[in-house]
Amino acid sequence: MSIVFFVCLATRFCFIAGYLDSCDSIDFALGLRDYDLSLFQPHFPGYPVYIFISRFFSKLFHNDVWALSLPGVLFGSFTIFPLSLLAKHLFSEKVAIVTAIFYLFNPLCWLQSERPTSDTMGLFFVILSACLLCYACATAHKGCIFWGSLALGFGLGVRISNFPFIALWAASLFYVTTLKMPRETKALFPGLLGLTFGIIAWLFPQIGYVGWRPFWQNGFLFSRGHFTDWGGSVITFGGLERIICLAKSIWVYGLGGWWYDSSLMRLIPSLIMIIAFLYFIKHYRFDHRWWFLSVYIIPYTLWIILGQNVANPRHILPIIPMLLMMVAYGLCKAYERDYKGISLIFTLALIVSMSVTSFTLVTKYHHEVPAPIQLIQWLERQCNPISLRIYCTNEKRFFDYYAPQWDVRKVRDITELQRDLQSSLDNPQYIFVVHSSGEIRQFGVAHPPIATFKGNPYTGNTREGLLLYTLTGL
Repeated sequence: MSIVFFVCLATRFCFIAGYLDSCDSIDFALGLRDYDLSLFQPHFPGYPVYIFISRFFSKLFHNDVWALSLPGVLFGSFTIFPLSLLAKHLFSEKVAIVTAIFYLFNPLCWLQSERPTSDTMGLFFVILSACLLCYACATAHKGCIFWGSLALGFGLGVRISNFPFIALWAASLFYVTTLKMPRETKALFPGLLGLTFGIIAWLFPQIGYVGWRPFWQNGFLFSRGHFTDWGGSVITFGGLERIICLAKSIWVYGLGGWWYDSSLMRLIPSLIMIIAFLYFIKHYRFDHRWWFLSVYIIPYTLWIILGQNVANPRHILPIIPMLLMMVAYGLCKAYERDYKGISLIFTLALIVSMSVTSFTLVTKYHHEVPAPIQLIQWLERQCNPISLRIYCTNEKRFFDYYAPQWDVRKVRDITELQRDLQSSLDNPQYIFVVHSSGEIRQFGVAHPPIATFKGNPYTGNTREGLLLYTLTGL
């Protein structure tokens, strides 16, 4: 696995992002400079472990993008070790090797390791915790119970949205104390102690820095906004479109499968993965290992369905390694069942197709300019920034970082825009409205945009493009 690790580290390091590519990454970068939850720098709960590690890299490189990307490069590569051990515990050493190679070349796992976000670092602690808890379920080893619990608690300081894996932790303790070690309750203590210490390690310093009252106030306001307003939960974005977005995020962006708008070349890996999944279902024994996989996947998937923005592929990252593990098991089982030649060809074909897709994706990502920054650069070329005003929503965060001196105002609909115009004593020469194609309907715009800036469907919510309109016609 050491060879796979170094290959993983080298490939990730070569394609680090060139820009901050999302509102979250902007929040993290602003947080490196001025950490303030009330200003969403970053948003609640502040990602203290991720920010702490990123500040270390910031002092070394003096570059926000590198500082925020290197934790993903480093911890994304380290994930190879607990992931392969977990696959070995659940399946076999052969499956562990194939799973590690699939993880190395998987499009979403590779790309997210390059991005200035906390997802890949958070994945490391989830997989590490799952690996240790899985071993504890097999052996009732109290040390693994403690360290697995500690890893999960500490990892919540990287990404609090990984909290559904507490269900895996609770189920593992229940299994050990009721089935593996009947009437033995001493295993509960190291589990509770580990999770508590892991959370305290980041929560108490966080509260000490922010303050009890501001911390909980920010938490309440953020949670309410996330579920009822802008977070992309089932309350604000539901129906059939939500189901399609979730399926596409998992199948297309997560596993590299075929969709009607993607290349026909993706049909080959798609058919291989479908066959592998069928072999997994047919031959896998539904014992305690199946129970462990279910408790890992189901709670987090429910959280994605109900509370996360399913249109953002990075939210489904934690379940991708488990799906890769199932594909690896199906192919290895076919190899054992007198289909050695076909299984080997399928495995190699899947690895090659994954690597080609991923290499194309990360190369493009490394060189491309995110849509909001394209917009800023276009405006700099077309007019004097002093003589313009821009109305937008989430894109304001990019202006706050890359063009903080510009007159940029956040409005949500035409009513707020008109109110702001009427209250302004003097309006500039150029007034623009910036929104995505879905949001622009709230402004009653009928005429075509003067410019469109395409986004990357793998990295954010601007996949449909940002549209730039003049105020004329509103």
